Amino acid sequence: MKKVHIILLPLIFIGLALNAHAASVSFDPSNITLKVSPGETGRTAITVNGSSKTAYSLTFLVGSKREKCNIPNGWLTAAYLWLDSKPDGKSSTTMNLIVSVPHDAAPGTYSGLLLPDDMRSSEAIYSDGVNVSIEVVPPQTASINSPAL
Repeated sequence: MKKVHIILLPLIFIGLALNAHAASVSFDPSNITLKVSPGETGRTAITVNGSSKTAYSLTFLVGSKREKCNIPNGWLTAAYLWLDSKPDGKSSTTMNLIVSVPHDAAPGTYSGLLLPDDMRSSEAIYSDGVNVSIEVVPPQTASINSPAL
């Protein structure tokens, strides 16, 4: 009897793991580079695609969960998104990634991986995220051309 339990328990756990569902979320483009001067705001549109083998409803934030990131807090506006599956198990929406660089920001490159942060979703979310690179560039000095007198 003990041998049967020892064999059955791992099989049950393997079966449960194979039946677990997760919705896949991808971003297009998956790599973004923005050039922003201090005191300015940059933005770009990103298409968010969701798919799963089952019907799903996903509600998540993009920008609040970050990895390997040196982008200062407060620069990114987190996008609150939801995706509901269509009959084929796929859906998409467009979000705006908004970056506000403060006046006193040092020039340089700030980057990180933004991941969807799961909120009240009917399925777990799997995603490779979106890589964001923000190049803070000095403000361009206006060249003044004065006419010859």
